[in-house]
Amino acid sequence: MVSNQPNMHHPYLTAEQLDNWKGLKGNITFTPNYIDLVRGIWNTIAWYYAPHMWRDYVFPQSFINEFLRYFYFPLNQVYYIVYIAIAITFLRYAFEKFVCKPLVNWLDLTTLNKNKFPESAWKCLFYTCTWAFNVYLLHYCYDYFHQPYLIWDDWAPGMSVPFNIKLMYFIQCGFYLHSIYGTLCMDYKRKDFYAMLLHHVLTMTLIFVSYATRYHKIGLLVLFVHDITDIWLELAKALHYLSLRRGGRECPRWETAANVCFVMFLLSWFLFRLYWYPIKVLYSTGVVTAYRAYDKGCGLYGFFNSLLWILFGLNVYWLYFILQLLFRVLSGSSNGLEDTREAEEESISTSTKTPKNNVLNEDLKNKKEK
Repeated sequence: MVSNQPNMHHPYLTAEQLDNWKGLKGNITFTPNYIDLVRGIWNTIAWYYAPHMWRDYVFPQSFINEFLRYFYFPLNQVYYIVYIAIAITFLRYAFEKFVCKPLVNWLDLTTLNKNKFPESAWKCLFYTCTWAFNVYLLHYCYDYFHQPYLIWDDWAPGMSVPFNIKLMYFIQCGFYLHSIYGTLCMDYKRKDFYAMLLHHVLTMTLIFVSYATRYHKIGLLVLFVHDITDIWLELAKALHYLSLRRGGRECPRWETAANVCFVMFLLSWFLFRLYWYPIKVLYSTGVVTAYRAYDKGCGLYGFFNSLLWILFGLNVYWLYFILQLLFRVLSGSSNGLEDTREAEEESISTSTKTPKNNVLNEDLKNKKEK
């Protein structure tokens, strides 16, 4: 266990705030669990939101001043992100046109699955590449995953960012900027449309702000624990789309493979997003920061942690859809891995038709397309 070791020098804290920080109760542990997280967050909230810590705080001016004080992001670097987002968009259009379209036509998929497959295939490819690069950074270049408390030991406002981390950040930020456009104009519309938009905006804001405030090390952990689940999810969906062909023909081997991927997705969701994310990320940013880095000038504590906790709330929210799908599969009420965000609207469109009519209508659509 490590206790709070105060530093008497702080350029922005008042003497009263510094005294209050030195009196921060509790301690931190290098091997936290959920109980440690709850206790630590309780102590830090009681400290950070104490009335005298906010005596001279005037919103929004004080927030703007604090934000600008720690914000280091040259305008030319913003251009790089925009260029990367545009490049990713063109790459996706090319991938869908020259790879996915010939593939789905050759496999003779249904019209609906032809529209869905390219999105999942593209996301699976992108997440696999970026997550592999993140694994390389966290396990071969740095040791922030196994020792996240080391993140704050050399933190300083405006500190230089290594090129490999900067590259990872710009690609990820560009991708989520593209994803806002993709959700609006390219992706198949689902019931959680607005939640997805919120997710993209929130994630891009987290990436952008964490880089500008030099919290890039914790950002690597956030990306690491989230991208792995997206790989299994998109792979499971893509394999599911391959299981149904025109004319009602089914390919059960693709559906079996999709079920295996769904099990891996479910396990990784609980392990990475619901266990390691709060233990590795939320504990480090919410608890360790207060004890080991606040006296070094780590600002935007409340703002940054609020965004991370909202992201955790979205993870719990999407768990509802996951468990709903699991229940439907186990109870036999679902024909394979139907996306519960799509099932309702699809069932409405098909409930008034017989299977025979569905096949005939599909054939008519295909003839019109030709």
